[in-house]
Amino acid sequence: MRLIDLIFPPRCGGCGRHGQHFCPSCAASLEPVPISSLHGIPLVAAGRLAGPLQAAIHTYKYRARPQLAASLAQPLSRATIASGLTLPALTFVPLHPRRQRERGFNQAERLAVRLGASLRVPVIGGLSRLRSTPAQVGLGQAERLGNMVGAFRWTGPQPPSHGLGLVDDVCTTGATLEAVARVVAEAGGSIGAFLVLAVAQTLPASPVTRPGTVRLSANL
Repeated sequence: MRLIDLIFPPRCGGCGRHGQHFCPSCAASLEPVPISSLHGIPLVAAGRLAGPLQAAIHTYKYRARPQLAASLAQPLSRATIASGLTLPALTFVPLHPRRQRERGFNQAERLAVRLGASLRVPVIGGLSRLRSTPAQVGLGQAERLGNMVGAFRWTGPQPPSHGLGLVDDVCTTGATLEAVARVVAEAGGSIGAFLVLAVAQTLPASPVTRPGTVRLSANL
């Protein structure tokens, strides 16, 4: 345990109890989500956007708790390995620079770094957010899609790879993930899977009956 944790014991992002960043009780409460498909791309999630997981994600993003990334990445790593999908590398949904300065970190990037370390696959950047889009909360599918038009661009020095795992915290309607996947495709690459901590109840996704046949390079 780190000295800082002895002086200031961490509190669970899900229930607020002292001792751990995400306690075993909250971790055990995750509502499993079967692998599904969003616009033909497999979608893997650690759980449903509800209960302690929803509270922990909110704490992670809006209460400046970047330390939660390590704990939240664990169930997503297990779900990703169980999916059997081939993921040569990961990338992440970018924040607008102004939003990242305000928050102090990009939650999707920190999650991707932790997830990549667990899965033993590299994490690459290259995506940029060109517009500071309005909050998506409360918007319908069409409004969310319109919000994302022209919001992203691939600005990396090399074209994106094929079959990348795209990491984000939450998938509500899939508008953000769809917009980023389109930008990656236009730049010459492709997204092999969407990897998120949680999916909303209203997500318009379809079940996937046959996951990929090649396993990831590591187990937990």
